[in-house]
Amino acid sequence: MQAIAVPDHVMQAITVSDRDAGVAGLSLTELPYPEAADNEVIVRVHAAGFTPGELDWPHTWIDRAGRDRTPSVPGHELSGVVVELGYGTTLLSVGQRVFGLTDWARNGSLAQYTAMEARNLAPLPMDIDHTVAAALPISGLAAWQGLFDHGRLAAGKRFWSMVPRVGLGRSRCSSLARSVRVS
Repeated sequence: MQAIAVPDHVMQAITVSDRDAGVAGLSLTELPYPEAADNEVIVRVHAAGFTPGELDWPHTWIDRAGRDRTPSVPGHELSGVVVELGYGTTLLSVGQRVFGLTDWARNGSLAQYTAMEARNLAPLPMDIDHTVAAALPISGLAAWQGLFDHGRLAAGKRFWSMVPRVGLGRSRCSSLARSVRVS
């Protein structure tokens, strides 16, 4: 397992334990440093995204087996640097800038470090700021689903965007459509 030194094996995270408290229930907590399982990485989080609606999602409170997982770390969009590789992890390297989306049923990105599957990360180009990158995953996913899953867009079809001429929505939709040769 490849790794770079981390300050110690305790980290700070924003957690939530009371489902009825909403955002008022968020608190800064010390948690153990996460462990990277097979095909996972540990990311030192530089920027994270959070929506209050996450506090209503079932997987914020229970894991895939239905077990309580409080205190829970919300936030699922992130940008940061890989600090550790789990066994079998390929295509990413320690020290690499990345951005991506954490698993809904696990601790999220509102922490100093998070463990996540390497397949949920993409390399972050040097000319993109961490804060900008952390805002891209869910808007990009929403654009993809709208265009391809619901809109059934495919190569050779035409695409007309009614999204405002500025902002992430238009840039995501337009770049995704161009990537599959849609006019």
